[in-house]
Amino acid sequence: MTPTRGRSHTRHAHDHERMARRAARREELLDAALRAIRREGPGVSMEAIATEAGCTKPIVYRHFGDRNGLADALAERFAGDLVAALDEALHAALPPEQLVRATIDTYLAFVERDPEVYRFLIGRLADPRGSEEATHLVARVGQRVAVVLGEQLHAAGVDTGPAEPWAFGIVGMVHLAGDWWLDRRTMGRDRLVTYLSTLLWGGLSSVTD
Repeated sequence: MTPTRGRSHTRHAHDHERMARRAARREELLDAALRAIRREGPGVSMEAIATEAGCTKPIVYRHFGDRNGLADALAERFAGDLVAALDEALHAALPPEQLVRATIDTYLAFVERDPEVYRFLIGRLADPRGSEEATHLVARVGQRVAVVLGEQLHAAGVDTGPAEPWAFGIVGMVHLAGDWWLDRRTMGRDRLVTYLSTLLWGGLSSVTD
């Protein structure tokens, strides 16, 4: 190995090590942010997050840019788990009516499991300054539902054209109902799932039967 190639290899190794350390530190900051959000709620300050992480605010900003950047990173982490769970529910070998119920329950279980984080990520969608990644998360859910709904309509031998608008309408309804449910808690998750799935299935079954 020539001296030049040796220096290049060493520099590449150092760069890789530095990137790995930065990625690990970023994950540590996200873990700290989650702890702070769960303790203090969705209005948690960046200062509280920095304190939880044992660092200063400029370090948090250096990694994420601003509060929305932090929300984007958290949403990206949660998106994979939520979409994977929904895909499992959407492709379960269940009768269509039970499939609707299982999918709604999967989404609301995510809401119930981590309500403060959900509010931090998703509850800010109405805010024009909110997280772009949170908006993308809801869109990803809508797209997955649209695919499966289209398959169901096709299997029933009916027009698949409504699949996408219906899917986004369904996701919007469940999302807003979930927000309402978190604020009110006037019923258990099972009852809410029953109410929503009964409403949806009443409409869908009239098309597919």
